[in-house]
Amino acid sequence: MLAAIAKARRDIDLVALERLLPDLDGVANPLSALPHFSSPNLSLAAGLVGGFDALLTRVSGKRRRKKHRSQARKFEAVGSHRRIEARTADEVNRLLDAFFEMKEFRFRKMGIANVFGEAEVRAFFRSLFTEALQEENPSFVLHGLEVAGKLRAVTGSSRSGKRLICEFGAIAEDDLAHTSPGDFLFFDNIQEACEAGFEIYDFSVGDEPYKRLWCDVETQHFEVLVPLTLKGRALALALRHGARLKAFIKHSPTVWKLTKLLRRKAVGQTAPVAGENDS
Repeated sequence: MLAAIAKARRDIDLVALERLLPDLDGVANPLSALPHFSSPNLSLAAGLVGGFDALLTRVSGKRRRKKHRSQARKFEAVGSHRRIEARTADEVNRLLDAFFEMKEFRFRKMGIANVFGEAEVRAFFRSLFTEALQEENPSFVLHGLEVAGKLRAVTGSSRSGKRLICEFGAIAEDDLAHTSPGDFLFFDNIQEACEAGFEIYDFSVGDEPYKRLWCDVETQHFEVLVPLTLKGRALALALRHGARLKAFIKHSPTVWKLTKLLRRKAVGQTAPVAGENDS
């Protein structure tokens, strides 16, 4: 396959396969036979075998249920609340519009590039989640938490075998942000995943405190770089060095804290942003 790519597309210098799972549902990833190296970011997940109650016994369940009820009361104090699953194209667009707005605001505060900013990227996600609605069991699904008629949290997930993967999420940084609407939505999403028979709720790449509250499974992804030209060899070497540098920064609390501080100062933001590690 790689030889065919090199022959048919001489303009392609490098094939890069990033963040690959070592196995899926017990089946080893055949791409691990290619030269590879560890991804700089850890991936966290929660084991769901035994059901939601069994998971809660491992993650301070009594306290989490109490917090969930308290959050619900706070939401009811300002208006009704409901969890939404996008089942129509209009609902997909509404949830994605809210997500893109939330993420743009957050990235700007953090001083990093908005990876969802390009029109082509947004169109891709609209198509991805809308087309999935045609499937009997959609492989991609959007959920949202609406409070008093406004979306306060949104997650986008993929269904892969026995694994439900949270691919992205965001919260509205408004008057209810202090109530942790994202955590409230995760609680309901994970509970539903248990009821649906999933064995893993995967929070995807990134080691963050809010994930650690749920997770007891760590996964080290790997990356494959296959150069097809001399230029590709140079690029592969640069990417490998970049991954090592990123791993060093992320795994050194002092250096990572300084990096985030400098990033915020670059955009005039001095106070830390809650959940900033999600970058």
